[in-house]
Amino acid sequence: MTDGRRVDNRVKGTARTIVQAGSIGALTVHQFQQFELPVPAQLPMAIRTLVNQEHVLAALDEVLGALNEDPAIVVLVGARGSGKSTAAVYWLQHHRDRFPDGQLRANLGAWSDHASAPAAVLLDFITSLGVDRAEVPADLESRVNLFRSLTAGRSFQILLDDAVTAAQIKDLLPGPGRSMVIVTGQGGFGALADHEAAFIDVEPLNDDMAVQLLRGYAGGRVDAEPAARDAVVALCGGRAVALSVVGRVLHDAPDLPISELLDELESVGLTTMTVGDEPTIAAVLDAGYRRLTELAQRCYRTLGLHPGGTGVSVQALAAVMKLPERQVRPVVRELVHGKRMIDQIDGRLQLDALVHEHARNTAREIDGTDVCDMRKRAFVRWYAKGALAADGVLQPHRPWVRQLFPELVIDAEHPAHRNARDWMLAERAVLQAIVRLAADLGELESVLHLCVAQWWLYESQKYSDDLVATHETGVEAADHLARPSVKALLLVQKGYAERTRGRFTEAVDVLREAAGLAQSHNDLQLEATAVEGAGLARFEQGDIAAAKELLDRNLGLAQRIGDPRRTALACLHAAKADDPDEALRLLTESRAGFRSLAQPDLHNLAKVELWQGRKLLEKNERLDAVAHLEQALASMTELARHYDQAQVLDALGYAHATTDPAAADRYYQQALEIYEETGHLLTAAAIQHKRDSLGR
Repeated sequence: MTDGRRVDNRVKGTARTIVQAGSIGALTVHQFQQFELPVPAQLPMAIRTLVNQEHVLAALDEVLGALNEDPAIVVLVGARGSGKSTAAVYWLQHHRDRFPDGQLRANLGAWSDHASAPAAVLLDFITSLGVDRAEVPADLESRVNLFRSLTAGRSFQILLDDAVTAAQIKDLLPGPGRSMVIVTGQGGFGALADHEAAFIDVEPLNDDMAVQLLRGYAGGRVDAEPAARDAVVALCGGRAVALSVVGRVLHDAPDLPISELLDELESVGLTTMTVGDEPTIAAVLDAGYRRLTELAQRCYRTLGLHPGGTGVSVQALAAVMKLPERQVRPVVRELVHGKRMIDQIDGRLQLDALVHEHARNTAREIDGTDVCDMRKRAFVRWYAKGALAADGVLQPHRPWVRQLFPELVIDAEHPAHRNARDWMLAERAVLQAIVRLAADLGELESVLHLCVAQWWLYESQKYSDDLVATHETGVEAADHLARPSVKALLLVQKGYAERTRGRFTEAVDVLREAAGLAQSHNDLQLEATAVEGAGLARFEQGDIAAAKELLDRNLGLAQRIGDPRRTALACLHAAKADDPDEALRLLTESRAGFRSLAQPDLHNLAKVELWQGRKLLEKNERLDAVAHLEQALASMTELARHYDQAQVLDALGYAHATTDPAAADRYYQQALEIYEETGHLLTAAAIQHKRDSLGR
């Protein structure tokens, strides 16, 4: 060097031609061949068969069909363990020939404690493309620019697996070219919409596809024990990761019966099971849990203590956590949309079996037994208060809560008080689970409150199975607390439910026990209610003489009690087993009684119309009968009393059967649909028989 200056002859990056010039007096030109980028192949092998993801594959095909000179970005969103990565790898490997410049993959850390930094991922990507590690810039911006330059005009598959945030993704996007980027994660990637990303939901496997997946591991033996197989599938909750664990266990233990595996899973739990060096399902869910905010973690643990059913309302969660709803709702959004830890269906928070087990175990580990029991009791008391509040709104004439629990104060601020009917229908399956939980916790008074308040579900909707499922527990609680009157009432309610289920002998036995218990404790009202139920069971059994005796006795008891509504109801029931003329007289008295109440009983007035129509049909006074029945139908429809509506339709079908079979068939068809929708299949079968008999 002639000028004494030090010259550093290093060139960073890639170039086709290099010119080195020191003193211009001597010029040296080095000509290199064009630099060839390697073709990385970083994706794992795809599984041979992918089940239940047809819509995901079709959506990815659609994106591929529209691919242009700008990279396409697709985000697969779904719950942890739902098979997002498997679906992505499967599709990418089956279309690798469309992307000749290679495959890049990075795990962005959603399963680990620390998310992968974009700078570190870019270092791996850039070196995979042939750049020496020592030549890679240190700062993030320079790495982003270099990566985009290296990928510009080329066609890559890039899988960004288990992403945590949209910010991670933005720095890892390639330069212009026919590349395709697939991102997997649980949610929180809305900002990628600015890059015209396509979002595809990866749903859990349905039961048929879950069984198909198990067959892929264990062959036809999964069908040898269908009940056990279906129970195992239910435990897996449609999660591909859980089904894969179960499938590999069955594959590695060919002599293991599925029923034995089910016993093991039910005793120790599926979340702790693993195969080989794969992480447990609990570890997979732990990773998502650790990324929640502190309040979201507490909500998650609290949800794990809920007994199940049809999900949890935000109101219930907020009440148990002693927080205002407005503070809980953003946390729910984090759990549902941000981290996809839980689902929200029809406004209710849903945890599948695996997540529920994980949340429950996490609560036990972190909070301890005492705190967990305290929160469970809070759930029990919230639902018991709600059921009683709804009962007061829906059944203002019914005296039992006031008489049997005089110390109770109805919570008028409870959501159930403001929207009683919808609340009871939404929570009916939960109430069954809460009764069992209350019994396990020794909250026996709450068991009684819940069982008594369930009556509306039967009386209005004829959900007889609800009462049968809980009232054995209720009767045992009443015995333990030495509450004979409450026991008698629960026996009455159970007897009515058995009657609706067509178990007439069992109904009469239970109702006789209730009547005897009430009589021994001088409770005239409960005795009358039990006798009434036994009479109706005998009537529906076809023993008209026994029914008339019991229903006449009930009328006499009602007249002794002196309550106008009870007397009107007793007249209505007594008319059912009497001859038409006497029945019509009793029905006239019944209608007058219901109309005389301070708040007329519209439902029972509609029942009077129904029975007036039936008794007029017995007298062959068809036109008058149809007029009463049509009025009853209008009333029951307006009152949304679907079971009673079906009974009126049945009567109208009978009224038209001989004169207008086509009209009769229409009425029967409507009744049939209601009975089938509400689960009254025996009654539905009887209606179908009537349809089949038309015109014979």
